[in-house]
Amino acid sequence: MSLTIADRASGDFHVIELTGDIDVETARTLRSHIVDRVDDPAARIIIDLSGVDFMDSSGLGALVSGWQLTRDEGQFRIAGASSIVRRVLSITGMEEVFTLYPTVEEAASA
Repeated sequence: MSLTIADRASGDFHVIELTGDIDVETARTLRSHIVDRVDDPAARIIIDLSGVDFMDSSGLGALVSGWQLTRDEGQFRIAGASSIVRRVLSITGMEEVFTLYPTVEEAASA
């Protein structure tokens, strides 16, 4: 399985666009990528999951790592989560922890 990671800006936010599967094989790379982008506790990050078809608990762990780094002063938003990914977030209770938006544009303007 593979995961493509791309970076771009949207307003004051750093957007990390993901395409593919987030699983045990790709989660470590994603975690490292997110941690590298959170250069200060006030970082404003949007994770674009619109291209993600599958995510397991290791992928969730990578997202939690980014959220933990920004939760006090920064912002960590999730955009474009599919119904499959939302189910993982819901089952684990993380749907209540993460701020979820339908699109990157809505996440950046909220």
